[in-house]
Amino acid sequence: MRLTARRHDADPDRPDGLLLLLDDPVTGLLPWFSIAFLVGPLTFFWASVVSLLLSIGLVTASKLRGEEAKILELSDLGFFIVLTIVAAFAGPSVISWLNDHADEVANVSVALLAYGSLVIGRPFTSQYTISRFPNASEQLRAHLDLVGTWIWAVALTFAAAAGFYGEFVLPDLATNLWTGWVLQTAPLIVAFNTTIWIDRRALARQAGEPPFPHIWALLRDISFWIIPSGCLSLIFESAPVWFGWALIALGLALTLLFWALQIREDGRLRILASH
Repeated sequence: MRLTARRHDADPDRPDGLLLLLDDPVTGLLPWFSIAFLVGPLTFFWASVVSLLLSIGLVTASKLRGEEAKILELSDLGFFIVLTIVAAFAGPSVISWLNDHADEVANVSVALLAYGSLVIGRPFTSQYTISRFPNASEQLRAHLDLVGTWIWAVALTFAAAAGFYGEFVLPDLATNLWTGWVLQTAPLIVAFNTTIWIDRRALARQAGEPPFPHIWALLRDISFWIIPSGCLSLIFESAPVWFGWALIALGLALTLLFWALQIREDGRLRILASH
């Protein structure tokens, strides 16, 4: 039986790479990412309101699909209701602290949520995995949940560490592109791409297919994000000009290299399959 990432009543010809947006755990993390990156462009109150509206939207979307809201979605909703109330009524000193450290609060909170779900034996990705891979065995889903939740927990820990260094060691996080944005975003990008890659390989292996995609596909997707990092460095003048261009060149070179290696691997697998 071919295993696909789709709902039970979905198109049977739908490839497993086309995951439903609401069935991916990264969607449940959007309110947390929102509060982390919107404070600065917006005040803490309005960033909290946006995150709360996202949380309400996710819970509503699940209800409209005829499903129970996921635990992560309900956690989002509860947390951001409280945070919005705090933002509306707290004193100036509290709001000032939250304006300076909102990203750290978000990163630490969601990392603790991930670790806590592992401790109690209910990884926060589990409800998403059931929706995305209904035909997968229970053992495979448990494996994907454990690995995926650990990847997100470690990534969020790195993001929190970068934010801590920028906020409590460096003089001004707001002017530091690297600890304020790039080094907090990079582990999340790596986690997202890695979990998708692991899911597809595991499903292909259980279905008796070649373990596509190869490691080159993962490295290609991750390497691509070095390019916008270099662009941001040039735009915000956060490093010497040569460093920004070097990042762009490195990202482009690695992306093309891993893309070529993946094409070669695809060709090798086709030759093996034809024999």
